[in-house]
Amino acid sequence: MGFGENWLADIDKRLSEKHPELSESDLRKADKLCRKITKNANDFVSKNPIKKEGKITFVDSSDFKTYILNQHSWINEENLNRLYSQSCYYAMK
Repeated sequence: MGFGENWLADIDKRLSEKHPELSESDLRKADKLCRKITKNANDFVSKNPIKKEGKITFVDSSDFKTYILNQHSWINEENLNRLYSQSCYYAMK
């Protein structure tokens, strides 16, 4: 989920540095899962705008977190916050 040099880059290499015990197959599965979660999060934010006082805003972060955690309870708070921020960013584009 990094911007800059890691933007849209596979996570395999970075993940293998943190977890050298993972096989190449596990690393590919993790990359695919992260991409799927990111797409799902982006779609959720984009498809659930809230009209408030004539302006469109984003779905509340607590609703977003509940939605994501119902599917992937293992995602930590730091990554949830980053996922929400990036999903809101892409929804503005």
